[in-house]
Amino acid sequence: MIPKLDIDFVRAQFPALTKGQYKDVAFFENAGGTYVPKHVIEHLDKFLIESKVQPYAPYPMSEMATDAIEQSTVKMAEMINADASEIIIGHCTTMNLYVLSMALMGWLKPGDEIIISNQDHEANISPWRRLKKNGVIIREWCLQKETGELLIDDLSVLLSNKTKLVCMPHSSNIIASVNDVKQVADLVHDKNALLLVDGVSYAPHHDIDVKALSVDVYVLSLYKVFGPHLGLMYVNESHHDKLVNQSLEFMPELYSGITGAGAPNYLRIALNPGLVNHEEVASLQGLVEYFECLYFHHFNKQADTFHECIKDVFELIVQHETELAECFLENIESSPNIKLIGRVNSNINKRSPTYCLQINNDKTPKENTALLAEKNIAAQSGSFYAWRCLKEIGIDPATGPLRISMVHFNTIDEVERLNFAINSL
Repeated sequence: MIPKLDIDFVRAQFPALTKGQYKDVAFFENAGGTYVPKHVIEHLDKFLIESKVQPYAPYPMSEMATDAIEQSTVKMAEMINADASEIIIGHCTTMNLYVLSMALMGWLKPGDEIIISNQDHEANISPWRRLKKNGVIIREWCLQKETGELLIDDLSVLLSNKTKLVCMPHSSNIIASVNDVKQVADLVHDKNALLLVDGVSYAPHHDIDVKALSVDVYVLSLYKVFGPHLGLMYVNESHHDKLVNQSLEFMPELYSGITGAGAPNYLRIALNPGLVNHEEVASLQGLVEYFECLYFHHFNKQADTFHECIKDVFELIVQHETELAECFLENIESSPNIKLIGRVNSNINKRSPTYCLQINNDKTPKENTALLAEKNIAAQSGSFYAWRCLKEIGIDPATGPLRISMVHFNTIDEVERLNFAINSL
């Protein structure tokens, strides 16, 4: 039997929840970006004080910078069970996907087909649609208007021998249902095509194993997983030769003699012009420390690997978030003036705890969000860059829904406050 998540211990790790100016605000805008634990702040502070210099020089501060950046890179690969050579840490997921699309232009030929989904965030749509000007054919895997769900049978009809790439969300930031990535991967690979999965909305709630999922590309936003504003992208090593360098022409040769596991390799050069943000990547050592301290606190031992640590910690997180979801959804189901977009399902393995709501009152979603703020509830409204998804299910992207998003540092008490506040709208 796994232990129960010690929520008091968890919250004690987040300065914004314990001593920040707005520590009494119940924060439910986590799908837009989470708070960070103190460990991340400490490592950011340390880097800026002690080693904010160019890495890969032979003096002590530079060696410290190099070590911090490379260690963080290796650990982020371990976190998702990738090889160290298979990940980049870029500015954000939107930028990572745009650069990837540019890098694949030489591999994609006129008449090749890419399948995208209108359930997804626009970051995983626009870069691929732009390739139409190069003769690439775009097919759309459309969600079901009544439920918002993606059906495997609908994808099967679209797949052909011309399909080169399929792009999909692991979990939509509007509908929130968890899609069966492994099943899709098997179908896509039967056509010798690649599968790219947007895990931004899924990653804050689950451990990720890119090898078990059989994906070719996987992206997530580290600032939504308790880190700084960065994007993590995995590209399976077998596809690196498909990528045209998007960085400075001489960069691959310049770094060819640097062979550390977390050093700039061809992937990290080709898909990250200018290379990494030094201080933010270095601060990811703090994200590693946060998860390791959660593991030690709950299991009273060190994990054999960081990926094992992540798997076990997220089992605790899923258990806790399920309790939050049950409390929230029980209230939503009993409230006739509130409509939930997507499934009413408290199973975090089936639906991420991101809830888009339509409130039947005389206020706009933005006005309702402001009313919640008056009650010390932080939420958000809008399109959330999922214009196509909202249009398909009949919601005006200009106003969008009101969105509530939970993570493991939220409490039952906060959810009860949220329920009371929503019911009073």
